[in-house]
Amino acid sequence: MNFLKPIGRGLAALGRLLGRLWRWFFYGLLNGRRRLARRKWADYVVFELDGEVVERTPPQPWYMGLLPFASPPVTLESLSRALAAIAADPDVYGVLFLVRGAQISLAQGQSLAALFQRFRKWDAAENGPQRTIEKDVVVYLEAMSNATYLMAAAANRILIPPQADWNVLGLHTEPTFLANTLEKLGVQADVIRVAPWKTAFDRLARSEMSEAEREQINRLFDGWFDSLVTAISQGRVLGENQVRSLIDQAPLSAAAALEKTLIDGIAYEDELPGLLSIGDREARLQPYGRARRYLKRKHRPSHPRSIGVISLSGTVMTGKSRQFPTALPILGDSTIGSATVQQLVRAAAKDDSLAAVVLHIDSGGGSALASDLMWRELSLLARKKPLVAYLGDVAASGGYYIALPAHKIVCQPATLTGSIGVITAKLITSEAYRKVAANRVSLRRGKNADLYADSRPWRGEQRDKIEDSVTASYQAFKDRVAAGRHLSPERLEELAGGRVWTGSQAAENGLVDELGDFAVAVERACRLADLPTDGRVATVAVEADQPLMALSAKALEIEGRSLVLSDLAEFAFAVLGRDWSALLGQERIWLLADGLPPTKS
Repeated sequence: MNFLKPIGRGLAALGRLLGRLWRWFFYGLLNGRRRLARRKWADYVVFELDGEVVERTPPQPWYMGLLPFASPPVTLESLSRALAAIAADPDVYGVLFLVRGAQISLAQGQSLAALFQRFRKWDAAENGPQRTIEKDVVVYLEAMSNATYLMAAAANRILIPPQADWNVLGLHTEPTFLANTLEKLGVQADVIRVAPWKTAFDRLARSEMSEAEREQINRLFDGWFDSLVTAISQGRVLGENQVRSLIDQAPLSAAAALEKTLIDGIAYEDELPGLLSIGDREARLQPYGRARRYLKRKHRPSHPRSIGVISLSGTVMTGKSRQFPTALPILGDSTIGSATVQQLVRAAAKDDSLAAVVLHIDSGGGSALASDLMWRELSLLARKKPLVAYLGDVAASGGYYIALPAHKIVCQPATLTGSIGVITAKLITSEAYRKVAANRVSLRRGKNADLYADSRPWRGEQRDKIEDSVTASYQAFKDRVAAGRHLSPERLEELAGGRVWTGSQAAENGLVDELGDFAVAVERACRLADLPTDGRVATVAVEADQPLMALSAKALEIEGRSLVLSDLAEFAFAVLGRDWSALLGQERIWLLADGLPPTKS
């Protein structure tokens, strides 16, 4: 049977050759049509950012493409592909981003800023140093936040409407502590942890902020604020002290922002074609969906092997991954199920066309058991092929735990990560029942059958058992980190204890390897797999043999469609079934980083 392998390789090579010939012919036809429609070319290709922007394009069933108004949501992945196509066209003058109500995090703002810089490099590489047009990146800010302005600072020009304010106010959080409120209701949170900076459940168990949490949030704010100031300083060519002073003066009117060179112009949207004029004529502005039909196509030889992408977003739980039509307490609007991840990782390991895998993580953690099951599966994958982890907005506690098998970990300076610690809790409701004159009777078989019952706090031997379990899980977590990051026990103690770090702080402390966006993670995976890094290697989403979730609730919200019955059924199952009851009960140990300052603005 060995003689079949050369035949198979030969057929595969023939298929690739025929594919290249077909693309060469097809692109020739498209470029011929393009030359006949010169008046339809776009001078500036327009992208609108409104609402939530996600990192990766969510999976969609095949039939969604047949439905009207079923355009995919704007993602960093789709924007990167679009800008690469625009960079290859020598006749496009630039891109225009209309930023309306965009909800992006500081880490996403950094990714978009990096994408603008990469777009200019693509333009130079595609069209050469002798090009007559150096593509322009223009950002029109109707609504402004820390993150959107950080992104805009990397553009060539920033424009705002006359009545808009320069609204970069800095950072603020105002957590609410509910221990006294719960006491009035007859509810008490019983929390066990071994790490003072593990502040998950503090909102329920405390009446005020602990000194450890105050120190932690101040450290995170220092890191984020430094990143914001540095980005504005470099993008607008202003001194860092000057930027800090301007932030303290905010909000500033459009005229004041223009005077202080924080923006480049003031205009209404209808004035943009004239403001971006090409010679003596107004610029033709077209949305990407229309402009792409007339972009110049270039044939690029593709590499036979690819980089697989596994994208994990949500709270770590056992079982299958799920999406909910609305956010649940602690769970959020999605879960990363260990059973689903195991299948995806095994599929990636078996797929010989994947030379390496990039693991994209956006999670504050969750179940310790589920985290360890994923860690094991990813460790096996890392033995077979290169594995690079890219940490999104948040990859902390269990989210950081599952990144540890990776050969390289990449994140943005504003990413939240770390939180090496363990916690468990349950809500005690006996007093609440007493207040409403409800009499509960407890019957049991087995000395510790009521270990997770909400009728009384942990005491005596039962509390010792829980504390021993938390301590053992914490030690296992530290062992994983020490082995994966090559840290001594003494050094690790300085970084653990539940402490959360920004990406910049994590890089300084050896918890991650490199700062950068998703494209940097892909480049590192290519290098580890001895593949070219010139863009010829495609990235493909890893799919398991069994059907995955169709369209996420988040994508449905972005596209403005109503929820279907299957989504409502999933939601009802989550509320009434095991997932909901497991939050503070059956899932006894949590690798959870909860109650952190918000990452989106």
